[in-house]
Amino acid sequence: MKHNILYSFRRCPYAIRARWALLNTNQLVELREVDLKKKPIELIQISKKATVPVLKTSLNKVIDESLDIMIWSIKRSNMHAFFGNNHDKSQEISSLIETNDNIFKYHLDRFKYASRFNLEESETHRTAGMQILLSLNDRLKGFSKKGKPLFLVDAKETLADWAIWPFVRQFRIADIKRFDQNNEIQFLRSWLNYFFTHKEYSIVMKKNDPWRKGNAPIFFGK
Repeated sequence: MKHNILYSFRRCPYAIRARWALLNTNQLVELREVDLKKKPIELIQISKKATVPVLKTSLNKVIDESLDIMIWSIKRSNMHAFFGNNHDKSQEISSLIETNDNIFKYHLDRFKYASRFNLEESETHRTAGMQILLSLNDRLKGFSKKGKPLFLVDAKETLADWAIWPFVRQFRIADIKRFDQNNEIQFLRSWLNYFFTHKEYSIVMKKNDPWRKGNAPIFFGK
């Protein structure tokens, strides 16, 4: 194999953030869209979890965690500032991502997909998720008062921004009108809009047919 292969699913926030990092660090991959109801054997053979995203590099290394794919792509592009300029900032970035992945995602699923869990607790989980979003909004608001760009750590774009925005996007989709009319999170909405209006957004979110063996390859990236 002479190129990297990414198994992905368009709407999955984990896959979105992996694609975002790959594209914005100029990594070229063959993109294989996965039908989650009929996963290709090629995916199952290289990853016991068989959940997207999974990256198989040109050196046959398999990376099956979205955050690890992001880190791999950032390191390959020598964009180390995205990890933070010192230990404290690196820890801050890691803490934000950990809260997103382990706490916010828990409440997001039970709010957005309440019918799969407990409909009666949907609002409880929305409220818990909103508390985390409000804390992110407060961080962004603090930078806005200083006339700085709206990013989560020191007003600089970092791994935290890239790793978190796809999940905030999912929260918004659960109730778009309510999200867009909530002035309590106006700075967070502006931050999210940065990604929605980014020149790479339409590329990252482009629809592709599910991959089948023998299909002409679809190359993604630069």
